[in-house]
Amino acid sequence: MTGFTVRAGRLLRDGEDFVPVGVNYHPSVAGCRIWTDWDPHALRSDFVRMAADGFDTVRLFVFWRDFEPEPGVYRDESFERLRDAVRFAGEAGLVCVLSLLTIWMNGQRLDLPWRRGRDLWLDKGMLERQVEFANRVAGSLRGLGNVLAVDLGDEVSNVEPAAAAALSRADVAGWHLLLASTLRRELPGVLVTQANDATGVFGGSPFGVDNAGGLDLIAVHGFPTWAPGSIESTMSYKATSLVPFLARFAGAYGLPYVDELGGYGVSDEVAARYLGAAAAAALANGAAGLAVWCWQDLTSATEPYDQRPGERHTGLRRIDGSPKPALARLSRVAASAAELAGFSRGGTASIALYLPEAVRAGQGSYLDPDSGTVASFYAYLLLKRAHLDFDVVSGPIDGYRLVVCPSVTRVGAVDIERLGACLADGGSVYYSLGDHLHGFPGDAVAGVRLQDFRRCADGRESLRWGTGEWALDWEKETASDVVPTTADPVGFYGDGSPAVFVNAVGPGRMLFCGAPVERQLDRPGRLDAWGGERFYRRIAEFAGVLPDVDCTLPEVEVVPARADPGGAALVVNHGAEPARVVLSWRTGATAEVELEPKDWRIVPAGTGMSG
Repeated sequence: MTGFTVRAGRLLRDGEDFVPVGVNYHPSVAGCRIWTDWDPHALRSDFVRMAADGFDTVRLFVFWRDFEPEPGVYRDESFERLRDAVRFAGEAGLVCVLSLLTIWMNGQRLDLPWRRGRDLWLDKGMLERQVEFANRVAGSLRGLGNVLAVDLGDEVSNVEPAAAAALSRADVAGWHLLLASTLRRELPGVLVTQANDATGVFGGSPFGVDNAGGLDLIAVHGFPTWAPGSIESTMSYKATSLVPFLARFAGAYGLPYVDELGGYGVSDEVAARYLGAAAAAALANGAAGLAVWCWQDLTSATEPYDQRPGERHTGLRRIDGSPKPALARLSRVAASAAELAGFSRGGTASIALYLPEAVRAGQGSYLDPDSGTVASFYAYLLLKRAHLDFDVVSGPIDGYRLVVCPSVTRVGAVDIERLGACLADGGSVYYSLGDHLHGFPGDAVAGVRLQDFRRCADGRESLRWGTGEWALDWEKETASDVVPTTADPVGFYGDGSPAVFVNAVGPGRMLFCGAPVERQLDRPGRLDAWGGERFYRRIAEFAGVLPDVDCTLPEVEVVPARADPGGAALVVNHGAEPARVVLSWRTGATAEVELEPKDWRIVPAGTGMSG
């Protein structure tokens, strides 16, 4: 029997590396009525075409109400059809990801008629029904070798948002464990995940990537239309950087899998460029695999498409079956999936982008600031634009030459202990203050003392450090007045008051910035105008870290091969304009590359002109 396992941060199939690339699927005519308006011919035909286009994975949705129309009363033919669908996929050479408790779909509840608002996570009767349903689904799949993973519930927190937000992290972890253990008993070795929208990274919901310890894969969804972070457009630099960031952030807590990415309300050409660049960059940045939304446009006018007909037009193929431009772009990614995934393997970087314990904490009371993930997103972008290789880390950070802590809003004792260990090991820490009180790491580490706060700029409209100067925006921020204790000022506000400090802590050095510069970038257009890559280059120079592979344009991402720093590099043009760049390896090799907007290429070292 085919077996899927996770080992040492890698997804394996029969002991060999496996990088699934595929699609989310509703039949064009039946739509979300796949199990009631059953058309096995359509499924067989679609699966064969998926495989012919180079895909190896299909994600199917198990609409709970179609399997259990009354409590404890099951529709046997639905379970038979589910088994047939998975079998058809296997015959075409596809593996399946199955979303188990599907109620929320395309902005609407396709709810159980008998749930009547009962809590999915705390109501004892509903939990019993879920366990029994999971048993029945798993039992219907026994003996099939092409089930890659079971998703417990697609964006399930949207079924009852208020109830979901009120859950504790322990409540959610317990729910994961209850259903995952049920599935694993019936299908030994099955991989389990649970898919969440962008709030699983950017929000404070307990359904988050940092609360997935009982799962095998951490599933994330990337749609620039609904993402925080002031994404200007689908063709913007930030849009195609979103999905790889989600993968890197989730990868700090487990093995990430992007089970939804797509573009809404855009032309076919924009969708193609977006999907090609985002997918290639996601795999190179550690995603175990991905599934695009979605396979084909739909003609179905039943729910949820009666209320949201625009949801029907995001397919890789048109209603008549003809391919859209995005299909060729995704087929190219699928053909190179193993090579793309190899870039993130083979050791650690010299730089860590650190995620504090409470980076996703959110507003629990008036004492708590917003989630700190937006600042992490901008730090990710600045490191990429400076062409610095880095890890995203949620645990111990000793051993890194440079640790980046951007616009910190909450720092705890564990975080301060980790910073101390890094400094004691001779590392450097860059730390910008995001919250006047709860983000301050203490004067022993920072080398400064809090004096007061202020809610106006008062001469702090810019920051100077060496020969560089950067404009600051205090419209939404609170400034902190600090005075040095053991630190030396090295950067200054426009009025001459100190803004950046260096503090020696044992053999290490702390670089403390009193302005939340990363969070201030969360305005449309500000990232490109600010020149933050120069600021982060200066931080890296402070720590003695240089790019493994440098590039002449910040809009072009460079991913060096971890296993062979002097070898090939992946380049992705996240910009909306063509790019002609020169790559420079630390070994002295160079290469010149031409890239169309949102194009990508794997470039061997010293290959001259590549276009």
